[in-house]
Amino acid sequence: MEDIIINESFSDYEDLFGNIKKINFDSEELLNLKIEANEISRENEINELITYPSIKKNLVYELPHQPEGALRILREFNGNALLADEVGLGKTITTGLILKECIERGFVKRVLILTPPSLVDQWVAELKEKFEIDFGIIENENDWEKYNLAIASIDRVKSYDRENKKFKHEQCHNISWDLLIVDEAHKLKDRRTTRWKFVDKIQKKRFLILTATPFQNDLIELYNLLHLLKRGHLGTVNQFKGQFLDRGNKRIPINPRDLKRKLDEVMVRRKRSETTVSYMKRIPRIVSVELSKEETEIYEDICELLKTRYFGVNGDKINGKLAIYAILPKITSSSISAIETLTNISNNEKYHNDTKQFALGIVEKYKNLKKDSKIEKLIEIVDELLKEDRNQKILIYTKHPTTLRYISEKLKPYNLKVLEFMGGIDREGKTAIIKEFKESANILISTETGCEGLNFQFCHNIINYDLPWNPMSVEQRIGRIDRIGQNHDMNIFSLATKGTMEEHVVDLIINKMCCIGLVIGELPIILFNLGLDGKSENGYNKIEEMLMNKFIDSKNNLEIFSKGVEEIAQMIEEGMEAYSNSKKYNEEILDS
Repeated sequence: MEDIIINESFSDYEDLFGNIKKINFDSEELLNLKIEANEISRENEINELITYPSIKKNLVYELPHQPEGALRILREFNGNALLADEVGLGKTITTGLILKECIERGFVKRVLILTPPSLVDQWVAELKEKFEIDFGIIENENDWEKYNLAIASIDRVKSYDRENKKFKHEQCHNISWDLLIVDEAHKLKDRRTTRWKFVDKIQKKRFLILTATPFQNDLIELYNLLHLLKRGHLGTVNQFKGQFLDRGNKRIPINPRDLKRKLDEVMVRRKRSETTVSYMKRIPRIVSVELSKEETEIYEDICELLKTRYFGVNGDKINGKLAIYAILPKITSSSISAIETLTNISNNEKYHNDTKQFALGIVEKYKNLKKDSKIEKLIEIVDELLKEDRNQKILIYTKHPTTLRYISEKLKPYNLKVLEFMGGIDREGKTAIIKEFKESANILISTETGCEGLNFQFCHNIINYDLPWNPMSVEQRIGRIDRIGQNHDMNIFSLATKGTMEEHVVDLIINKMCCIGLVIGELPIILFNLGLDGKSENGYNKIEEMLMNKFIDSKNNLEIFSKGVEEIAQMIEEGMEAYSNSKKYNEEILDS
């Protein structure tokens, strides 16, 4: 189905009404209709954002390029545009301003936003808190008629039933949307994918595409993206190839000025150098935790349990990958989390008696420990930071609520104001905790689920007490403080137990992925280009699964495991180099 474009501003007809009184009309009624149409046209001209004064109070920082971009997209492009601002300039805020204005002016009633899975909740929270707009999340095929304002994970809804030759969420295509917004739209670069075809079938009056890198390796990717936005804008694919494509170099057009002119007819793009936005440095600080002899023995016992002693009640060995994914993170998170997990194993009838007894033996060793090297190292870091400046804030992350409560308990004797942040807290509760952290508390301890979509620009110290094997989870942690408005270089402390696999994982994720000069939002693009941004067929994050497989294959031999991790690091390094090159080519085309 072809895109339906409605020009509600009527700006194309301005000349027609310019000399309206000089025209002879057959009847007074026709004259009056023409005058009324002219007045409606002028009323619909957008010369200012009428909603911006009410929204400003909800924005942490007022950045002129955001309302300016929104106004231009509405006034010049009638809401149909490629928003290609450089990474980190707040395309979500610009989009929210456009959306709020369209709703307030009555231009749109039915809106669909498609985003990557990891950003759905963040979009919902941002639109609610900053723009006071409530979006419903599409969870299954029956949800499409529930919401006039809908948001969905594009990866969830693009599923195609090959047997019946139809999209599982075909109901989406039966609705005429007033506005379609697609975030991270560089994922639509290949028109052969189900993702591209799903978006292509959506009926939309207005279409807003968000991406800082419209193409990666080939200008045809740019053509495919703009073909979705505005059919025929770059001609047919053969016309585009003939006019712009150099067969010897598919990244550099043979008529760059002509291509840039065509892009400027549908694109708004600003560089950081053209705005007031600047980003501070991430300073990685991997803190080695030296285990005591007793702690080392416990660690080796845990590896032995998962490697050779992990059996079901019938005596069959339990899947090693499942054990590592479900059990190992909890056991290595903290001593208290390990005790809780191992105790659950020892009491669970689904495990073989030998497994239960071995787990119980490790619990007893934990109970006899006279020191906890990891918590002592954490307290040491906190003490050093607060000696430098008693008023600075510290954000501590852990994966598990049990560990969170344990850390909080251990910090209480030091006369510090410590807040806890976990999932299940309502919006008002979150707001109150953020306010208290900013105004009076020293430390906020949080799980990942507690801090999704929240901003702590006033804090520049993060301590990763334990580290997810998923780099995007770590990136999201750092992203809570690496926001517009951060005025300090950021200290990213990550604890790593020496002589364990954790040392190598922390080095990979912190030093080689999350703290190497990238701007917030660039790592997801790199992982997508490498095909590592989503989940595997087994339902695991792809980087996590690769690390799990390396750990299983190494059979707890650290030398072998470190070589496996290095192979992953090499792949990431090559992906970053390719991204750097593609970013350079995008700048040459888009900013020339």
